[in-house]
Amino acid sequence: MSKNLINRYIWLVDTIYQAGSTGITLREISDKWEKNWQMSGGEEYPRRTFMHHKSDILDIFGIEIGCHKFSNSYYIVDSKDISDSSGFRRWMFETMSVNNHINENAQLRDRILLEDNPSGGAFLSTILEAMRDGKMITFDYKPFWANEDRVSRLYHVEPYALKVFKRRWYLLARYGDSQLKIYALDRFQDIDIEFESYSMPANFDASDYFYPCFGIILSDEEPQSIKLKVSNYQANYLRSLPLHHSQKEEEHNDSYSIFTYHLRPTLDFIQELLSLGETTEVLQPISLRKEIARICRSMAKNNSTH
Repeated sequence: MSKNLINRYIWLVDTIYQAGSTGITLREISDKWEKNWQMSGGEEYPRRTFMHHKSDILDIFGIEIGCHKFSNSYYIVDSKDISDSSGFRRWMFETMSVNNHINENAQLRDRILLEDNPSGGAFLSTILEAMRDGKMITFDYKPFWANEDRVSRLYHVEPYALKVFKRRWYLLARYGDSQLKIYALDRFQDIDIEFESYSMPANFDASDYFYPCFGIILSDEEPQSIKLKVSNYQANYLRSLPLHHSQKEEEHNDSYSIFTYHLRPTLDFIQELLSLGETTEVLQPISLRKEIARICRSMAKNNSTH
């Protein structure tokens, strides 16, 4: 399938999605299409072509385009699949949509600054192939905490799921009879797909597994209720980009807001709280408040000018 055709699918979904629940007519779609010279070359968008694209989009992306009979306007049937900030479909669609918009405005590329892609991506295709075919993988792995003179260790694992966190790719996998563990792809040395097959547990759900986690650090610790008091300035950032899917705003006044969470307060979450600086105060649990205070005292000592 050509790159141009995929771009057309993305453009069509994006155009209809932006129209909202009221939808957009085929005439309006065609007008927008003709104005997009990068794709259309000024040509109209025939109804027959539109119907083919509509069918292909359902088959490839699982996105259904419906039609309001009373207005003959088209809309995304289940738009929450695209708007769900934690969903795979949203991530895939937005990635391709942004790429599409940048390609349409190639003359602005030197004015569009992007972050680097998640590291470790060179091993993605091999891992995805193994996951799809239910095959075990073997890889050389050397964690950052290992001594410089330590050689990498060979792991023979069942690949369960992939997760992006802080611009790094991570693999959730089972090694022998051990519990599920996390491996960072940027610490892989080499990888091979084995002939040996494995079966995923019928009740395993990657989203459920990571639900009480902030990032990728796994823990047997029970999730806790966490309450943060933040300045109104910082609260604006948390509302627009929540720290965690469990975030709820419990109180708001002229001076501060209080947000609650339900998760495991692992190191990656503590590091995130520290990045918020003096705008944030941990109200509960007391154990987390004390740990933040301890780290801050240590940082103050390390950075003291006396």
